[in-house]
Amino acid sequence: MSTIRVILADDHQLVRAGIRALLQNIPNIEVVGEAADGRDALALALEHHPDVLLLDITMKGMNGLEALTRLTKEAPDVRVLVLSMHTDHAYVVQALRSGAAGYVLKNSAPSELDIAIRAVMNGDNYLSPSISKHVIHQYLASDLPTRTPSNGLTPRQRE
Repeated sequence: MSTIRVILADDHQLVRAGIRALLQNIPNIEVVGEAADGRDALALALEHHPDVLLLDITMKGMNGLEALTRLTKEAPDVRVLVLSMHTDHAYVVQALRSGAAGYVLKNSAPSELDIAIRAVMNGDNYLSPSISKHVIHQYLASDLPTRTPSNGLTPRQRE
């Protein structure tokens, strides 16, 4: 297995140091850069072409969602894993619509970060379990029309 190159973007230096220390103990993962805001994260991603960008949402200057939107256009091969304290459905949906491959809560178990990174590297999407439960509940509670196999048929075809 080849080494997964990661950039960390979080406005808290101590959080970045903790995540870096955690990732150093996971085989085949290398931290190639750190950023304190979205603008620096975008610049580092364009310079280093990491496999994964771990991106916080709430940062001064350019926030993570703005950086994500730009990165999706400018470097679509970089897989973005949002790492956030925000559990609000709106943040999750906006991150996913902006191009995030995954969304992990900062209060998750350390082992979940390894699982999430490997999932997005395999081309999958990843949501923390509590987030996925909430997203599914919101989806099921929405007023989306129920689709049945016959919805797309003409009256004659249904007949």
